[in-house]
Amino acid sequence: MSNYLFSKTAYIKGVQCDKHLYLYKHHYKLQDPLDPETKAKFKGGHDFEDAYRAANFPFAVDIEKIAKNRNDYQSLTQKVLQKQVADVFEATFVYQEVLVMNDVLTRSSGKWEIQEIKNSLELKPTHIQDIALQYFVTKGALGQELDAKLVLNDGANAYNIIDVTAEVKALQDIIAANIQRFKNILGQGSIPQINIGSQCEVPYKCSFFGYCHKSL
Repeated sequence: MSNYLFSKTAYIKGVQCDKHLYLYKHHYKLQDPLDPETKAKFKGGHDFEDAYRAANFPFAVDIEKIAKNRNDYQSLTQKVLQKQVADVFEATFVYQEVLVMNDVLTRSSGKWEIQEIKNSLELKPTHIQDIALQYFVTKGALGQELDAKLVLNDGANAYNIIDVTAEVKALQDIIAANIQRFKNILGQGSIPQINIGSQCEVPYKCSFFGYCHKSL
């Protein structure tokens, strides 16, 4: 896999807090252990994603399943796309030193579409940030325009599919600026000094909550 500085996961942490980004990249082992509730939430998300993909893209190529290790993901993605495969899971791209993996990359009417699957009943700002970064990196890597959709839980054992292409396009300048800012933060020689505040728990409880609060 091409060298990359940070992933989508790290980017979302950076949107929440500069310190969270830095700690995640440089001091990963200081994170709080996952509690049972968080583990159950993650499992529910994976189960929801698997059910949607199996029901809607039964013949898709799953990069995660055919790769021998994660270092192969990007090169395998390129090989699969060269074979004109229409549906791909975990398509992996690196652009401007940022790594993303698409839940679903699908081609419709000659145009690629990325789908991000969230086991959520409501559309949240972090969902838009997530897929907006994917759009930026995937578009940059492929060199072409895309469509972007979020797949949510409709609460009735079905799916609420929302076209957010216009919203993510409107965020592209902000995404580019954030990427540069995050690169600068990660290049610092010390942990950013950020005061305890609402960002410690909004929109999600920081995975370094215990570390940052231990001296209080």
